[in-house]
Amino acid sequence: MTRCSFVTWLCYSLCIAQSQADLPTLKPPDPIAIRPLLPSDAPLLEEFLTRLSDETRYLRFLATIRRFTPEQLEHLTHIRPDRDVALAAVTSNPRGEEIVGVARYAGLSDPRKAEFALVVRDDLQGHGIGTELMQALIEIAHDQGLACLEGLVLATNHKMLELMSHLGFQVMPDAQDPTMRRVVLNLAVHAAANAEADPDLISSL
Repeated sequence: MTRCSFVTWLCYSLCIAQSQADLPTLKPPDPIAIRPLLPSDAPLLEEFLTRLSDETRYLRFLATIRRFTPEQLEHLTHIRPDRDVALAAVTSNPRGEEIVGVARYAGLSDPRKAEFALVVRDDLQGHGIGTELMQALIEIAHDQGLACLEGLVLATNHKMLELMSHLGFQVMPDAQDPTMRRVVLNLAVHAAANAEADPDLISSL
């Protein structure tokens, strides 16, 4: 995939499901666009991360972070183009764009593997944004020739583990830390399974 077609493919609009039986108190989200996270997004990313609850921020970074330094924001918005991918789910309002979710992967020492991370704003969780971000990330990883995506998730992060299972990840105990779960997706197996899947099946995770 060329860089031009890669960016064009990413910048498509996604209308997220607007009725969630299990989340009746949430307002339906506005139409979402998924696009690359850019270096110029540092202010938007800082606002997004600041709005996360302490719990969600901890589940994402596995650390208590109250405020992000300019160096941390630079690290999060500047990727290695040949090894990493970072996607932002954004919505538009009269003030401009607003980030509501981020998914990324970083290449590991084994060039066939990458580690992923995902976070969605608290008030918009359960509307399919995380699913759409991960599906886009998985498709890119497959197109870029990776063999697998993997990550570490807290055993108490039941929503994330449920989403990973739904997406086809294997969930297993981490040999080094019993409080963590290792999730692994074989991209070739996933692509083959998707080719046979019912196209009308839409997740609300």
